Amino acid sequence: MIGSKYLYETHMHTVEGSKCSDTPGRDYIARYRDFGYDGIFITDHFYHGNCAVDRTLPWPDFVHTFCSGYRHAKEEGDKLGFPVFFGWEENFAGDEYLIYGLSEQFMLEHPEMISWTREEQHRAIRAAGGCVVQAHPFRVRNYIEDVWLAPYFVDGIEAINIGNHDMENTLALRYGTSLGVPMTAGSDNHHADRMTADNLAGVLLDEPLKSGADYVKVILGHRPIGLYAPHPAPEYTPDMVPDRPVYWLERDGSAVPGKMVAG
Repeated sequence: MIGSKYLYETHMHTVEGSKCSDTPGRDYIARYRDFGYDGIFITDHFYHGNCAVDRTLPWPDFVHTFCSGYRHAKEEGDKLGFPVFFGWEENFAGDEYLIYGLSEQFMLEHPEMISWTREEQHRAIRAAGGCVVQAHPFRVRNYIEDVWLAPYFVDGIEAINIGNHDMENTLALRYGTSLGVPMTAGSDNHHADRMTADNLAGVLLDEPLKSGADYVKVILGHRPIGLYAPHPAPEYTPDMVPDRPVYWLERDGSAVPGKMVAG
């Protein structure tokens, strides 16, 4: 806890599910507990992201293997009395989305999810009782050709991501504020042995979470969310512009170039 608030990691990866991680799910638990966290969400890279699982496996085997990082983390968390919740991160055209509140069973029942559009993903996730948060919306990297903003197909914005550059977080905060949607924070953690107080973030909540569904209620209910980070993002200035084309997706899927805030 931080003061009277409950602290949760909302964005992290395991070696079982994400190619870019080197840490088994179980190896995170004691470290997060020692840093004062009250729970974590495992959000490995799914089918179209930097996924570690063989995509030629039969669907049930793919899903079972993908979820093993979460299962191993939860087994260790159960031993230590530390809550571990399930989520995942899906990629489209460099724009990525964090899914909360659902389960391995949901994946097993929806093999068609690998062909969903952003709109179809959002509709299906919401219908099943989950929610969608766009991860690090203004991230610019060599593997990202364009910045895609999908305000009509998300329930919240990850405004603080420790893997982002400061300007990217500032733009995400400005964007989320203009939309009037819930904003979250996460470490985007891939490596347990690199965890320090300076590279961890998370959300601060008024009540403890008993399930992923509780977090969905926080997001969809626009309940208070504190953004916990080692330092604040810089104030916005007009020269803060991504060096990639920016496209704002309308409800009908059409793209408006250059638009970065609502209104």
